[in-house]
Amino acid sequence: MALVTVTTFNHADDAELARMALEAEGIGASVAGVRLQVEEGDVDAADAVLNRLSGMAGAEYATPSDAGPWQPPESCPSCGANDVARRQKWVAFATFAAFVVAIGYTQDATLLGFYVVAAGAIFTLVAASWRCRECGYTW
Repeated sequence: MALVTVTTFNHADDAELARMALEAEGIGASVAGVRLQVEEGDVDAADAVLNRLSGMAGAEYATPSDAGPWQPPESCPSCGANDVARRQKWVAFATFAAFVVAIGYTQDATLLGFYVVAAGAIFTLVAASWRCRECGYTW
């Protein structure tokens, strides 16, 4: 049978290691430069071994999640009320940033002001996004 190139490596040493792994599994293989070659009848078995070595053994059998697109919450997880609203975090952040920049500019500490605004941006991103209008619970 003819030899078929299964994969190509960046280094000949990597190809040699893969050849040894295939031969340990009972699959005859040879290295031509950086190309790993096997007989035509052994291509699928070699592919399975190489996928297992690279941590991709189940990649061909993976299926996408059956979950649908994201939906906003319909009710409060705390009290069950249907009156939930998305928090407008960007308004509070914009106000906070404007004050910090103004104070930093007047005190000649713009670099410190920048760091405080950056920290505020992180806290704003991490803050809860939803609020129940009935019980005040945020999540």
